[in-house]
Amino acid sequence: MPREQEFLYASGRIRLLETKLLNKNLVERLMEADTIEGVIKALGDTAYAEDFTDLDNIYEFEEVLENNLLKTFRVIGNSIKDSKIIRYFTLKYDYHNLKVCVKGKIMGDIKKEYFSKLGEVPLEYFLKLASEEKSTDLPKDMIDSFEKAVALYEETHDPQQIDVYIDRLLFEELAKLVKEIKEPFLEKYHNAYVDLLNIKTFVRIKNMNMDLRALQRAILPGGSIPEDFYEKKFQESMEDFVESFSSKDYYKVVKEGIENWSLTKNPSLYEKLMDNYLINYLKKGLYKPFGVEPVIGYLGAKEHEIKILRLILVGKINGISEDLIGERLRELYV
Repeated sequence: MPREQEFLYASGRIRLLETKLLNKNLVERLMEADTIEGVIKALGDTAYAEDFTDLDNIYEFEEVLENNLLKTFRVIGNSIKDSKIIRYFTLKYDYHNLKVCVKGKIMGDIKKEYFSKLGEVPLEYFLKLASEEKSTDLPKDMIDSFEKAVALYEETHDPQQIDVYIDRLLFEELAKLVKEIKEPFLEKYHNAYVDLLNIKTFVRIKNMNMDLRALQRAILPGGSIPEDFYEKKFQESMEDFVESFSSKDYYKVVKEGIENWSLTKNPSLYEKLMDNYLINYLKKGLYKPFGVEPVIGYLGAKEHEIKILRLILVGKINGISEDLIGERLRELYV
């Protein structure tokens, strides 16, 4: 059976689920609400309504967003044969939990509320690891990573090095997954994602006048651009660095984003343009009748939608104006 036909059933389910994604009119209603209560009321006819109804404290909305995304992973996971596709999206949450575990161990205070339930490694395994309880339940590479991260902190006393080390592990594993999945649509998406993250890291390190060693530690593996490219560009001007990407599809993101960053000393526009570029790439899934594209597109769109909802809810809680929230808002999938 052709690979595309493996996704016939999943594509059919996704076409229905796409109709329940937030659209422009609904987001405008959310933006117009004066309070978080108004936002939740406006969500009454959406897939989030039931979860918000069961919530005791509306300011604990993160639980609703997480539960909704968890349902998505389970529904799509049950509709496809290749579990690696779901794993591509859930893997980062396990590595987030690994960071929480390592930092909790160092601080002597494990906060369960900081863990995500969106990963595939059960929370109790991380708790055992942090308490130094020997367990064969946790993958050996995760145990080794935990021990190395703790040792790294004991050597450097720099918590940031934990993030840098674990992020590298995550992206090494993501690169392996993409190679195993063998889907050009995902490969191109992942390459652009890693490239744009590394470009952001490069600019941040240059702006902070950090040295080449900091760059070498922070650049992520994977992507379409070799890691040593950034090292070679480190002594060049920012203008020359930007022009190095003139042949890339995301050149506009780099040029406009970095120019604004230089003027405002703020990366927010770059981050917004990056998110918009990636979601517009994923929109190709809307126009493919069936195949892996609708699956990957929808999963990415759902995470993107959660990010938009979080931005609006946090803005309303903190009394941020509608105009300012609107400036930060990303484009929608539908």
